[in-house]
This record gives sequence, structure tokens and C-alpha cells, in this order.
Amino acid sequence: MVVLDHYTLGYITFGLMNLSMLSGAFIFLSKKKGLWTKLHILISILAYILMVWTIWIVR
Repeated sequence: MVVLDHYTLGYITFGLMNLSMLSGAFIFLSKKKGLWTKLHILISILAYILMVWTIWIVR
């Protein structure tokens, strides 16, 4: 069973932030900019929500 403590949330958030940066780079490198833009927005919002949740748990 996976426990969502602040360590686990921190690692997940860090991974999502890296994916967000990578998808942002693919916006400029790819010909399918619409797909990567939508994916980038989705990943960024999810990473931000998890980051706020992680900070809320630590406090």
C-alpha cells in the first residue's frame, strides 16, 4: 500500500515538474504543438496542485 506522506508527494511533484519542463520543450521542438500544449497545461496544473498539497501537509 502506498502512503501519501510528504516524502512521496514531494517525489511525485518533482517528477511532474520535470515532465512539465520536458513537455514545454517539446512544444517548441514538435510539429504537433496543440497536443504538447494541452499536455503541458494538464501536467503543470497537476504538479501545482500536488505541490500546494505537499506544502499544506508539511505545515
